[in-house]
Amino acid sequence: MASLVGAPLALVSTPAMATCTMAGSTSQTYTYTAANINSAAALPFANTWSCSNAGTKSNSAYVCYESIFDGTVANGSSTMAYTVGLNDTTNSITSMTSAHLYGSTSGSNSNVLTNPVGGTTKSLAPTITVTVPAGQATGLPVGTYSDNTIQFMFDEQGNSGACEGNFVSSTSNWDAINPVTYTANFVVPSVCTQVSTTTVNFGNIPASITVPGGGISATGAVAVQCNQGAPYTVYLGNGNNYTTTRRMKSGTNYLPYALYQDSAHTIAWNATNVGTVGGAGGVNGTGSGSNQTLTVYAWIPNGTAVPATTGTYTDTVVVTVNY
Repeated sequence: MASLVGAPLALVSTPAMATCTMAGSTSQTYTYTAANINSAAALPFANTWSCSNAGTKSNSAYVCYESIFDGTVANGSSTMAYTVGLNDTTNSITSMTSAHLYGSTSGSNSNVLTNPVGGTTKSLAPTITVTVPAGQATGLPVGTYSDNTIQFMFDEQGNSGACEGNFVSSTSNWDAINPVTYTANFVVPSVCTQVSTTTVNFGNIPASITVPGGGISATGAVAVQCNQGAPYTVYLGNGNNYTTTRRMKSGTNYLPYALYQDSAHTIAWNATNVGTVGGAGGVNGTGSGSNQTLTVYAWIPNGTAVPATTGTYTDTVVVTVNY
């Protein structure tokens, strides 16, 4: 007599999980300006994670978080490092670590975190903040620096024991059936800073002479720092005593001079088309991310009559950098 033996019947208890949804922004952009490019840049993501049919888990007084991120925003081969923090009104984690459980019973997090809603509601409202520390954007190539792989998930715990191990999508006890993915964008614009200027000094000039052939030359400098690839133009104003030419002054006496872009004194350096990039009167450049020094060629033309009155002749010229 034949007999048929069937496979044993397996009885499996599936862990209870809540069905959770997230409301709030998952993509944000921070745009640097000339005023804040040297400051820290923070992007807060304020979210509400709500759970339905969660049973005792969403009514728990405990919560665990897990974070996954690589710590850099990129624009081509250029990068900036960032830090991640989380605040849910009860717990503040100022510097998170990727792939780390917050609320585990090992390592630096010795206790499961307290649920900020205390088991009275079925939602969490954490603010996740992605921050680029100060000083990184200065001098970088212009563009948008992004990371679209920042992930978070959470679990409202039934007790104060350990978190339930690293998140595994749809197969674990974690309430977040899928991780929430965030995109952080940091826009670096064209920004220039006038770093320094040096005084143009013609030295001692005898009184009552007529400047001989070749004139009298001197040099000064303007140093600027612009983000890599940023076009800019540096203009020089007419000074405080301009009529038809720039003039230095001592008392009621004047001594004319001119400023040039070249040592041959053929290309005037002035404020023609100031307010634009690429204007005819200025010196044009492209930022390198480092200080760039531009030489100012000053000249007192030959044939100039030097006043008979001795003294120190001075003028002040405004430097304008357009970018």
